[in-house]
Amino acid sequence: MAVSKFQSLEKIQDLYRQGQRVFGENYVQELVTKKKALEDRGVRDLEFHFIGKLQTNKVKVLLPHVRAIHSVDSQRLIEEIERRAEAAILRPEIYLQVNIDSESSKGGISVGEMDSICRFLSNCRSLIPVGLMAIPDPQKDPESAFRRMSELSERFHEILGSGLSMGMSRDYPAAIRHGATIIRMGTALFGSRE
Repeated sequence: MAVSKFQSLEKIQDLYRQGQRVFGENYVQELVTKKKALEDRGVRDLEFHFIGKLQTNKVKVLLPHVRAIHSVDSQRLIEEIERRAEAAILRPEIYLQVNIDSESSKGGISVGEMDSICRFLSNCRSLIPVGLMAIPDPQKDPESAFRRMSELSERFHEILGSGLSMGMSRDYPAAIRHGATIIRMGTALFGSRE
C-alpha cells in the first residue's frame, strides 16, 4: 500500500501510471477530497484504505470511500462501523489494531482484550474482518513485535482472517519475514515529505 498522506494528486497519479492501485490515508477529509479529485481526473479504479486514528463521528463520512479500515482499536468503534455499514448497505473490511508493545502513547487493543473483542466481532454481520494491524515501538527491534503479531494472527485467524497489516519503509523486510500481507510504504515510494 502506498501511504499518500500529505502527498499531491500529481505524485499519486504518477504512482498510478506505474501500476499502483492501493493507497492509504490517515485523515478522513484528506482521503475523501483526494478520492473525489482523482475521480474528476478520470482515475476511478483506486482502492483507498484508512490507516489513521478514526473517531466515531467520522465513520459515516468515511465508509463509502474506503475498502478497508486498518485502525479499528475499540469495541465502541466496531459498534459504530457496524451500525453505519448496515444502514448504508456496505461491508467494509476491517483490521483490528493491536498495541503490540503496550505503548501508552499509541492506540490499539491490548493483547489481553483480544478474546472479548473477537467474541463481539463474531456477531457483527456488516463487517468483514480480514486481520490484524500493528505499528511496533520505533525504539525497539521490530522483529519481536512482528513475531508476536504472527502468533496472534494464527490464534485468531478463524474469526479475524489471516491478514497482517504491518511494516513500513524502515522495517518492511522484517514484517514480510513474519507474514505481513500488506505493508504501508510512504517514504520508499514517494520520497521524503517536503
